[in-house]
Amino acid sequence: MKCFWRNHPVLQAVMEHRKTGTCGRLCSLRFTWQRPKKKGTDEQTFLYETFAAALDGAGYAAESKFARLEIEKVKGRNILFACCSFLNGITAEFELNEALPDTMPDTCFLKANFTHGHITNQPVVGFFNEEGMVLASDEKLEQLIAERDDIVAVGVIDQMMKRFGENGVFIDAAKLEALIRENINEEA
Repeated sequence: MKCFWRNHPVLQAVMEHRKTGTCGRLCSLRFTWQRPKKKGTDEQTFLYETFAAALDGAGYAAESKFARLEIEKVKGRNILFACCSFLNGITAEFELNEALPDTMPDTCFLKANFTHGHITNQPVVGFFNEEGMVLASDEKLEQLIAERDDIVAVGVIDQMMKRFGENGVFIDAAKLEALIRENINEEA
């Protein structure tokens, strides 16, 4: 198996900052691997090489043994979401999709959250925030601009919250709050 995530420059930066402690303690990782169907692999390669390499990269960055792994895969498609935790408390999420419309480009991101910092190669502006959206099919790829620009806001989260105030949907959040309380795991 090719352990190609180990040589990824973002993962190497994560390892360097773990050693120096400049960002604090590593808390979590998120691996994103997306490809159009035309570049997709067979299911065996997808699971036991592509996903396995990301899992190896997470274990390498966590410098710990696996404690738990959960995988949700779409049957018959190279699409999965997985979450794993390590004995040292670090968690990793994996989003792999080799079934994107054929007009879309490959994307490969790694995000690392530290107690006092963040390392990523995912764009924080542009077509991965609300100011730009992607709508794709096998026939065409459209990069759309958000429908309104009249809201004065500082950043995309502020803009989203202001839009909510205008036409938001309110629900009784008691069930969601209970679910969160029952399942949260916080370190001291």
